[in-house]
Amino acid sequence: MYPILFKIGPLSIHSYGVMVAIAFLVGIFVSIYYAKKAGIKEQVIPDLAIYVIIVAIAGARFFYVAGQWHQYKNNLIEIFMVQKGGLVFLGGFLLALITVVFYAKRKGIPLLKLFDILAPGAALGYAIGRIGCFLNGCCFGVPTDLPYGIKFPPGALAYSYFPDKYLHPTQLLSSGSMLLAFMILALLYAHKKFDGYIFFWGIIFYSVYRFLVEFLRYSPMHWLGLTPSQWIVLPLLIFGVFALAFNRIAKESS
Repeated sequence: MYPILFKIGPLSIHSYGVMVAIAFLVGIFVSIYYAKKAGIKEQVIPDLAIYVIIVAIAGARFFYVAGQWHQYKNNLIEIFMVQKGGLVFLGGFLLALITVVFYAKRKGIPLLKLFDILAPGAALGYAIGRIGCFLNGCCFGVPTDLPYGIKFPPGALAYSYFPDKYLHPTQLLSSGSMLLAFMILALLYAHKKFDGYIFFWGIIFYSVYRFLVEFLRYSPMHWLGLTPSQWIVLPLLIFGVFALAFNRIAKESS
């Protein structure tokens, strides 16, 4: 709705970039809090964050540009203007996971314990980042007659696809869903049963929310009736459920 928050001379401050920056900062501070609770040096989190931020943004941008190549092929400089929006969370998420695995191995930190530390902050950061999507007018829904529909103004990406149409506010639904996930993960952390418990629940919450919201979100591609994101989160959901069940059974039998 407000892609540009304000201008300082010729410099435009984009709402998407601001919210993504806030999302990373909040995620870092929350992760530092849980690192202290887990008895891991808090400096581990800022050090890891440097790598994760770079890899996550690069991966998320790559997946977005690849899917919208027609928009960038004649204006390559736009590829690097991340502050204007255009990130695929799943692309950044998968590469960030790989980065965390290598970092944990290099530093000798128990991997699942580290994932548990990062999961609540990632959920809250995601919820904040999706507000940036709403302000930017990207990641929008399909037209709806429901009273909560949002009409985006001219200039927003949503308007270019659906001018003067009321759309499902999928950005706000996403933000609210992951805010709820964060609160549940925070409660679960107080009753953590084994390393990986919070991380596996986080994967389950994200996968379920994302699979459902994709039915309301606009996607130019569908494979057998599902969007690419739905096909990606389905194995994530299966993995989360089986990993949670396997570890629970292993703990009870030990």
